Amino acid sequence: MIKVELDALHYLHGCPQVKGSYKQQPSDFQVTELLEVDADEQGEHQWLWVYKKGANTTFVARQLAEFAGVSERNVSYAGLKDRHAETWQWFSVQLPGKEMLDWQQLEHPEFRIERAIRRAKKLKMGLHSGNAFRLRLRQVNNVDALVERWQQVLENGVPNYFGEQRFGREGQNLTKASAWLSGEISNKKAKKWSRLQQGMLLSSVRSYVFNELLSQRINEQRLQPEVGDFMLLSGSRSFFQVEALDATLLERWQSGDIKLSGPLPGGHPEPWQEHLSPFEHEVLQNYAPLIYGLRQKRVDLARRALLLELEDAHLEIVDAATVDVSFSLPKGSFATSVLRELMQDVTEEPAE
Repeated sequence: MIKVELDALHYLHGCPQVKGSYKQQPSDFQVTELLEVDADEQGEHQWLWVYKKGANTTFVARQLAEFAGVSERNVSYAGLKDRHAETWQWFSVQLPGKEMLDWQQLEHPEFRIERAIRRAKKLKMGLHSGNAFRLRLRQVNNVDALVERWQQVLENGVPNYFGEQRFGREGQNLTKASAWLSGEISNKKAKKWSRLQQGMLLSSVRSYVFNELLSQRINEQRLQPEVGDFMLLSGSRSFFQVEALDATLLERWQSGDIKLSGPLPGGHPEPWQEHLSPFEHEVLQNYAPLIYGLRQKRVDLARRALLLELEDAHLEIVDAATVDVSFSLPKGSFATSVLRELMQDVTEEPAE
């Protein structure tokens, strides 16, 4: 059985000596989805801008479906947001032939609808460009050291690790997924799971392998392009292999136009070995059974940037032990991976 050991992953700037806490209360962790939306004034999809606190995205989706009198399949969202946080995000509800519902009649202690518009198309998963975060760090034992660490992060970025949310509580998603891929859980039983659940399980495996490879790369200090590496075009899923380290390529890399990438394993429809660097091929031999399982499930190989850069980043010292930080990240990236490089978290897990 494989286990998620995020504490064992290597740090880009060395293990931080600063200690502090976050998420002592939901308002300490604020997330706003980045998605500009204009009303069409017609269409069968009712889009809702929703504030929630202490509730997860799927729970809110169920409440919206119940209020509208439709199946939960009629409710869509761009991404999952933290439960133990204050978040703002879009939902859409497909209601063909119906007038705009009086959504203000839906009252709930854990969420509220702040805006409702009509649009012709449904909200699709991953439509947003990213998320904006505002985080309060408490009980910081050395604010000056934290500020110094913050400057390192701004200058050099952080490892683009997948956070613990991707793996489920205590890594249950990864445990379940590995059992499925190995045959311990039959395909017959897995067919009872929703497509969303199956996708989350497979994603946990790809995320685990990516994290392990990135950690190994940091440990060997291989964070500059090498011949055979694959570069990802910024803001795109397109990538290409480095054939020569010429001045043009290095200039594009240093300017951020292209980024060093790592694989999200898969193999369909093209042979995955052809899209791996020699280093990646060597490391991934250790995870061959998992990758074989992903190929059997017809999961495509994709690429992800190894390092993560903060946008619109700000730091404000509130008092001798409290600091507010804010920044934006592209979709699929985790604020907890930023915090991991800033300080050692001494926060107690919130009670379920």
